[in-house]
Amino acid sequence: MRYAANLLVVSDSSANNIEPCLIEAGYRITRLSFLEMFEQEFGDQSFDLILIDGENNAANVNVRDIAKMAVENSFPTLLIGPADFKCRIQTISPGFCDLELIKRVASLVRLETMEQELARRFAITESYGVDLSTVTAPETDIGEANILIVGNKTVVLGNILLRLDTRTNIHICKNPEMAIEDLRSKNFDAVILSGVGHGDSNLRLCNDIRADTKLYNLPVLMVLEEAENRRAAFVHGVSDVILHETEMDALINRVALQIQQYRYRFAIQKLFRVAKPHPVADGPTDLYSSGFMRTHLPVMFQDHAAQHKVLSVATIMIENLDGVREQHGYPSADQLLRQIGSALSNLVRGEDFCSHLRPGHFLVALPGTRKVEALIALKRVEGVLRATEFALPQLTNPIRVETRVGLAEVMPNDNIEDVVERGLSAGLSEEKAA
Repeated sequence: MRYAANLLVVSDSSANNIEPCLIEAGYRITRLSFLEMFEQEFGDQSFDLILIDGENNAANVNVRDIAKMAVENSFPTLLIGPADFKCRIQTISPGFCDLELIKRVASLVRLETMEQELARRFAITESYGVDLSTVTAPETDIGEANILIVGNKTVVLGNILLRLDTRTNIHICKNPEMAIEDLRSKNFDAVILSGVGHGDSNLRLCNDIRADTKLYNLPVLMVLEEAENRRAAFVHGVSDVILHETEMDALINRVALQIQQYRYRFAIQKLFRVAKPHPVADGPTDLYSSGFMRTHLPVMFQDHAAQHKVLSVATIMIENLDGVREQHGYPSADQLLRQIGSALSNLVRGEDFCSHLRPGHFLVALPGTRKVEALIALKRVEGVLRATEFALPQLTNPIRVETRVGLAEVMPNDNIEDVVERGLSAGLSEEKAA
């Protein structure tokens, strides 16, 4: 059995409200009591995240001591308790909704996944003789981040500004309808929305951001005055939420987590840009080459198997590529491949590995992702590709692509051809992908 990640839950209650929804979301759960935790080696690397159940602490262990230990050991930790910690630890307040817990856990696990993927690509890229001295992992400190705040409520805006680092570059947009224009005019590291907005205008803004291929991955956080709006915020694509009355002390940590993820995406992209003069990139598509993929994917397979983690592989075939080549020639077909490669690199997550398998056949590996979640992402990718009119310089009319898409989870002893063939046989059937 493979899982999205391995979690340690520290709780003195077997009936806690943490485990059920996380198990359903595909996580492997190990539970220890507070006393048992201190008998184990703290920071056991077999766990991707520790969850501290401050609501079920019969041993009355000082959770602040645990928080301090987690920070000192640089170990990802989520505390169920008040958001009043003056240290770099993530919290979730009692009374959380399931979606809030799943999203916050996913953010912490995703950061770990991105760290591992950057390390893998770093090691394999260096084997090509590439000097990567200019590529580094992002710092935890957000520094002089560019943040757009959308809202016009003076009290909420004031409380947001009070919590952000004084070095942060703040831009304020009082009209949500103007926010997309602001976001396109400047490179921002995050957006903070003040509430759902008048007439749910900020929720619609979030939908617009997620529908924009250039802004899709931008962190969007929402400061909520009403706790009952949490689920709606997440459903509309918000990265994380902060309750105005009780959680403002957690604002900087939650913003920092999202920005660090965003910067990991750029670090992984920078590594590729630095390496491109070397034989790691595919000429027509401007993605990783088939040779690099055949070196990198077996390492991903081995790492995920060793950690009992799930790995999904998507394949996308351009079925009318031969027709484009026959009708318009190789230059047009190569131009089409380049545009498809560019679209794919913008649509996938930072940690996803995207490459050219063979002419007109693309491969995307999604680390730590079950088929059921990968299916959602892949349907979006296919929908964008099918709906896009690709304009080629030599042609008067744009071209639409016809696609065949497959998806499968990597199984024990699989090679690349096994998982590709099984994915194409299954297609995108809901039943087969579940």
